[in-house]
Amino acid sequence: AVRPFFSPLSVFDEIEEMLRDFDSGLLTPKLDMYEDKGDIVIKAELPGVKKTDMEIGIEDDVLTIKAEKKREKEEKESTHYKFERSFGRYSRSILLPAHVDADNVSATFKKGLLEIRLPKAEQPEIKRIEVKVK
Repeated sequence: AVRPFFSPLSVFDEIEEMLRDFDSGLLTPKLDMYEDKGDIVIKAELPGVKKTDMEIGIEDDVLTIKAEKKREKEEKESTHYKFERSFGRYSRSILLPAHVDADNVSATFKKGLLEIRLPKAEQPEIKRIEVKVK
């Protein structure tokens, strides 16, 4: 018996994923977020992205990662059989679970994995305001 090379269900899943990416025009990096030694740690997969094509920012407890994976120069003499790799802009905004010390955030990038360490900020003191009766 001859077995198919693909499952019909997986083809529909792949088409749906491609349409989502195409519809938004942006790629979404997959990431993990956890706490380690008082820091919030985020690890994001950005394969094929160069450090110079990456931007990270924090505003109002929201971390934003932007990057671009540029298409490689195509060889005119080569014969292509399949194109599956994605190229384009990545963007991801994450609401952080705690206030962070934005001045002491560090980021490293190695083998397509971006690691961001965000030290948690000390909780601001709650200032009580006395109400005077007149």
